[in-house]
Amino acid sequence: MLDVHAPEHRIGGFRDFMVHMLTITVGLLIAIGLEQSVEAMHHRHQRKEAEMLIREEIRANQKGIQENAQGLTTEINGMRDTLQALEAMSDGKPGKLNEKELEFHEGPMRDSAWRTASTTGVLSYMDYSEVENFSEAYKEQDQLQGMEAMALNDYLQLAPILHGTGGVVDPARAKEALPYARNAMGHLSGMYFIGRGTLDAYAGVLK
Repeated sequence: MLDVHAPEHRIGGFRDFMVHMLTITVGLLIAIGLEQSVEAMHHRHQRKEAEMLIREEIRANQKGIQENAQGLTTEINGMRDTLQALEAMSDGKPGKLNEKELEFHEGPMRDSAWRTASTTGVLSYMDYSEVENFSEAYKEQDQLQGMEAMALNDYLQLAPILHGTGGVVDPARAKEALPYARNAMGHLSGMYFIGRGTLDAYAGVLK
């Protein structure tokens, strides 16, 4: 808050009045300038801190996707085998399920740094192009997580139908399971391709 005090002595004429007004004006300008400088420094500190936290978060998510890549490939291959076995058994042909191939592992990804920067308004202090790159990376990440959630739901639908059967089911149960297996195969494949796009978006931010 800026305080303007009354003059300590009587203003003797127009010249004294102008000197007094000029003094007040200069003082106000200096005070406002200092206040804006402090605020600008605070905004710059907030921006740098947010950029650092977002990049750290993206690096952690990047590492997680890369580490889970082999597991995802195994899950795709396992679901492909499961789908082939179910298609055979639904037609009354010999087939064998491997329950270990019905295991699905989630890879949770963080977005707290990005959400905090968005809700607190810190993004407005960053360069537009940088915010655009961050936004694209998290958009890809959201799509990947959405696809992962759908794949998990497919596995949860398949589990009670196929687990505990000893690897062999009758044609009716195989036909019941087939739609979920096909959906799971599609969603796992989607995870693979969206994951690659997410890694590319991460690389664009971290370069």
